[in-house]
Amino acid sequence: MGRRKCKTLFVGPFAPPYNGDGIKNNYLKEGFTKVGISNICWFDTITRKGLPVLSYIKLVGKIASSHQIIFSLNRNGRLYIIPIFWFFSLFSKIKAVLYVVGGSFDLQLREYMSGLHRRIFVKMLNRLDGVFAESVALKKGLEAAGLNNVELVYNPRRDDGSRWILDNSKRNKCVFVSRVTETKGILVLMQAIIELNKEGEDISLDIYGPVDSDYKDELSEMTQKALGKITYKGIVEPNVVQALLSSYHFLALPTFHPGEGLPGILVEAGMAGIPIVISRFNALPEYFTHNESAVFVEAHSVEGLKAEIRRLTKDDRLAQKLSEGIQKVAVPFRVESIIERSLGLFEQYNWKF
Repeated sequence: MGRRKCKTLFVGPFAPPYNGDGIKNNYLKEGFTKVGISNICWFDTITRKGLPVLSYIKLVGKIASSHQIIFSLNRNGRLYIIPIFWFFSLFSKIKAVLYVVGGSFDLQLREYMSGLHRRIFVKMLNRLDGVFAESVALKKGLEAAGLNNVELVYNPRRDDGSRWILDNSKRNKCVFVSRVTETKGILVLMQAIIELNKEGEDISLDIYGPVDSDYKDELSEMTQKALGKITYKGIVEPNVVQALLSSYHFLALPTFHPGEGLPGILVEAGMAGIPIVISRFNALPEYFTHNESAVFVEAHSVEGLKAEIRRLTKDDRLAQKLSEGIQKVAVPFRVESIIERSLGLFEQYNWKF
């Protein structure tokens, strides 16, 4: 792009690595491009080569020369980049919105910032045309923190057409797809699977996702205890996740991750129609209904998880009901719906593409 003036700039991390923010931004880029918006300049905040400080300086220049900016940032990105926008907005008519990545931005504002820091940062955020929250709970939390420009815009996912149908090849096969770390509930899930099999059940667990270094040894140790019933399968490419999910009996994600909003994997589960067993945590009950579109368990509860897994694997009518219910939940999260919603908001803000 050189030094040419960029009318519309998109700023955020892109995949790889395949984590929540990168995947979200890949889908947003795909969606905007698909509807014919080809004049957006895409700035990846992950430094792929060279020094990070040079990338940061380049970003400052891009922000200074842009008319309208789409930010899609996680916690650290928001803290470092939004102040740059605010500074330039004092001297120009630059416009911007923020897609909030993650579900705990309101907690970050209310609990992890001092009073003065919070008031200053909220003032900066209120110079944006819009702050796009992924959940109703987050929207309310941000408004309670003092933001006056919050809109509900869900986390987008692509539907590849793969659909779950229960047959004998899938029976009693559980899948976990997420970052492999304690707060995602993986240790609770592994313990539940180990105990269920000791009690006479025949349930397998396949684990996909990047492993946090602190849990590699524990993952290996518990996998050995499972006597072949738990297998770590590595990292799955985003474009095959939905088809992968369709090949299992159910997905389990007993998360208690502090920053949890709506994990993208649950949206992809909805696209596929696979039954899910999830924790009653943060905003998850906002999206799903127990015994209708998900089976809820209490976070940290091995016994509760065992009971619900046992019930689900023995009740095919429940599994089918959950499959139908979760597909309805996923409808508003299709990339096409999110882009349509976003463009409607941009029109309200008098943006031009």
